[in-house]
Amino acid sequence: MNEPWWSQDVPISQMLSRKAAVRGIPLHGTFELTSRCNFSCKMCYVHGMENMEQLEQQELTTQEWLDIARQAKEAGMLFLLLTGGEAMLRRDFIGLYEPLCDMGFRVVINSNGSMLTPEIVECFSKRPPARINISLYGASDETYRSLCGVPAYESVKTSIYRLREMGISVRVTMMLTTYNCGDMEQVHQTARDAGALCAMSSYLFPPIRLDEQTCGNNPGRLAAEEAGAYLVRRERLLSKDEEFVRRAKWAVERDNSPQEPAQEGLPMQCLAGRASFWLTWDGKMRPCGLFDRIEMDVREVGFAKAWKEIHEKTLQIRLPHACANCPDRVLCHNCAAMTLAETGAFDKRPEYVCRMVEGMKTEYARQLKNME
Repeated sequence: MNEPWWSQDVPISQMLSRKAAVRGIPLHGTFELTSRCNFSCKMCYVHGMENMEQLEQQELTTQEWLDIARQAKEAGMLFLLLTGGEAMLRRDFIGLYEPLCDMGFRVVINSNGSMLTPEIVECFSKRPPARINISLYGASDETYRSLCGVPAYESVKTSIYRLREMGISVRVTMMLTTYNCGDMEQVHQTARDAGALCAMSSYLFPPIRLDEQTCGNNPGRLAAEEAGAYLVRRERLLSKDEEFVRRAKWAVERDNSPQEPAQEGLPMQCLAGRASFWLTWDGKMRPCGLFDRIEMDVREVGFAKAWKEIHEKTLQIRLPHACANCPDRVLCHNCAAMTLAETGAFDKRPEYVCRMVEGMKTEYARQLKNME
């Protein structure tokens, strides 16, 4: 359940990332420019809708972001993701984006696709981003209204086509929820028709950043077994037949005999805190944007010290011991952020994720039977 081939970065990025992780270089950075958004998606883990003016005043300023970017460049950052909330909601978005491009970063943007103003289009025509990831939450205004609170499908679809006409790489992303899972095939077709990449996921993080009481729960997410089944259906939709059959047979027929037991939980397996960092809208550096147990205020200590502390603390994290010895670990995409969001700790087994894997195995077997 690692990132599928259709959403991975180019090989040179993978090679650089591996080397950066070994050396503790912050090659990848995410700038969460704002927590504000013009959508109100039921499953969101970061956005703030109340007191929007007060939230805006608490955000890092244009100059603060650019100063941090310069420090990050000196430390080794090359790949930069701009996200939110909705990043383009910032009135100074162009004033931020253009200098960041001029610093030489490979800039990717996460967006809901609803705020592609003529000024931003003109900016992108002169300085195109490496890619724009646009969340497409459904295939109709009705789905958007029920999940996001606004009927925005047509406007987002128009933005996708406009960007593709400009020659900009677009990846359509879809979070599968109880509100929109019936639109999965249509969203995929929209991406194909536009000549865009496509990525989907059915795992929704509990929004513990907004409320710790949500640990282990996200309103609107699918039952665990159903979420696992949708991961397989996504793979079936996005893969060639022979690739899917090979993967499905491996998942169903692989050897589940016990291996030599691990003596402790595994360390962090992703790049978070090892070669990448996340900087929140109010200046807190974290290994990943999806948990807050480890953070440093960059404005107080500077980028270099913040990264040093984040990196050292990340290396101390150990995932659940039970997961290290689980025969289904090769199918599972459990990570430190998921474990924390599900259980409130890094070393407790996330039962929801375990049930997702059971749902995957059942669906793989069903799909193979139907393809015979």
